[in-house]
Amino acid sequence: MRSVAERAEASLSEVSLSEASVLAGGCFVRPLPLNERCASAARAYFRAAVEDAGLPSDLVHDGVTMASELAANTLNAHGNIEYAGSEPVSGLPEFWLYVRSCGSGREIVCKIFDSDPGWDAGEPVPVGAAIPAGPDSVRGRGLQMVAGLSAGRWGHHPSRGRLGAWKLPGKAVWFALRVPPASELASSPRVAPRGTRAIEEIATALAGRGLGAGLVRMTEPGGELAVLSVSRDLTVWCRGEVVWWQDPAGGYDRICVSDLVEATERIVCAHEELLAARRSGGDGEQTADAPAGAGGGIS
Repeated sequence: MRSVAERAEASLSEVSLSEASVLAGGCFVRPLPLNERCASAARAYFRAAVEDAGLPSDLVHDGVTMASELAANTLNAHGNIEYAGSEPVSGLPEFWLYVRSCGSGREIVCKIFDSDPGWDAGEPVPVGAAIPAGPDSVRGRGLQMVAGLSAGRWGHHPSRGRLGAWKLPGKAVWFALRVPPASELASSPRVAPRGTRAIEEIATALAGRGLGAGLVRMTEPGGELAVLSVSRDLTVWCRGEVVWWQDPAGGYDRICVSDLVEATERIVCAHEELLAARRSGGDGEQTADAPAGAGGGIS
């Protein structure tokens, strides 16, 4: 007779990544309002995403506080939003939350995306240090709070939107909180397709981020080894339970198939960094689906 965990894993075998809950390894995604309600919306989204996960109230409070601070900063990042008449259709700020592996445990990752690719906020000064007065002092204090509450587990990286008519490039600002061992999030079974199925899930996720035009699959049904070409400089392999690719710095990034949301986000980041490097070098290759005029490291 199979254990409860084995039965739960079997029930996820046919679940796609886009259908999976946060508990099952999926990503909670919501658009943020374009006005002052963005902060309260982020607080509500964080609570909804981790509801019934058995998290301590103080950890939820810290997450809600940080999500609110990062969402409030999107009020300064509306320059690339596209409209159809008076209706925004692309480039809106977005709230993302998922769980990824971290050492022998897991951590909650909350990201706030906006379609302004620039980063001019600097890095937070040490916790407790004085922040000079000025127009950016409020934002500086917000980032200092995020740095403190997350114990330094925060950052920013290039990314692409998940919502809207066009998936515009931009940046994601994130923080992470360690999942306590007693929480259901620490041990819940997750979607973990192998080989060809894992590559197909990644390809679907990348196409949903506006990168479908450059994808070339090399797979066979049920195969343990599969390959996905994302662009001329970015190729993803999967053998069994491990996905890997070469990052822009020349090293290899490896990740387990139970962390496909994280894998996809890192691949998108690598694509955007490579694209920016080619553009700065005068190479105009365009691999994203969005028109050419549209629109801290990931850890």
